[in-house]
Amino acid sequence: MSTLSAEPRRPASLRWRDTVGELAQRHRGRLALVGVIVVLMAVTAIRSSVFLTWDNFENVLIQASVVGILAVGATMVMISGGIDLSIGSNLSFSAMVMGTLMAHGTAAGPAIAAGVAVATAVGLVNGTLAAYAKTHPFILTLGMLTLLQGAALLVSKVPIPVESDRLLDFGDSRPLGLPLVVVCFGVIALLMNVVLAMSKLGRWIYAVGGSESAARLAGVPVRPLKFIVYALNGALVGVAAALLLLQLTSAQARMGSGLELTAIAAVAIGGTPLAGGRGSVGGTLLGVLLIGLIANALNLMSISSDWQYVLQGAVIVIAVMAQRD
Repeated sequence: MSTLSAEPRRPASLRWRDTVGELAQRHRGRLALVGVIVVLMAVTAIRSSVFLTWDNFENVLIQASVVGILAVGATMVMISGGIDLSIGSNLSFSAMVMGTLMAHGTAAGPAIAAGVAVATAVGLVNGTLAAYAKTHPFILTLGMLTLLQGAALLVSKVPIPVESDRLLDFGDSRPLGLPLVVVCFGVIALLMNVVLAMSKLGRWIYAVGGSESAARLAGVPVRPLKFIVYALNGALVGVAAALLLLQLTSAQARMGSGLELTAIAAVAIGGTPLAGGRGSVGGTLLGVLLIGLIANALNLMSISSDWQYVLQGAVIVIAVMAQRD
């Protein structure tokens, strides 16, 4: 005698529809952001005949890659519940260290390694202060922003040119058929996504961002974790500084000014809250892409720089509001 189930079995087509609906509901914020990007691209393509060309897309990727590397590091920090406002000034200072060392005869490799080490050390200091000082990292890193900006100006108020032809040729190289800075951005984003999504370190970062006290009770080493998070973020800042140095072919004391806000805006647009505990590298990549496309579209439409600030801010606010969960 056969046994009848309590509920009739639903047809496969209805189960598939329920699954799609559940996924759409779960990722509605990211889908809304993709919708904003598609609308922006459609409008720009109508207004500009060169927008949908490979050369233009490659230009967007080049312009967005340095901000993207900073945003990937900022994503990790913000998921852990922290924030680092000093990444732009840290970039300027570490690039000035690289440029100064090369100007005094140090080989390019050791000079770049020293600059990355300096940026990592700044991250360690930020991590130490965030872990032990009973002050919000927003205030701490705001002070570090000012300190490093002043230090970069003390190193030199005039640009320091990169005179190594071999280094500049390396900066112009195209591994995998793409500009070096784009490849570096892609590799860093992929590795960080693996760390956050598949490693114990990533689970700890989410746990600390969700509830620091609960994470501590669960055995997560909260303070050492903050050292690691801020140090990794500093190391990424150093890599971004080296790549921007190669793009500009000179070290400049204000080359990173404003990049911290652009990077944090990209992270917020991508769905990582300032409170921490949630977020992803994939969302940040969409945020970086949106900001890059906005800048590119406004330039192609010959919008004045004053209106560009207004329109960029408006589109970013709309994007953040549209992709809220």
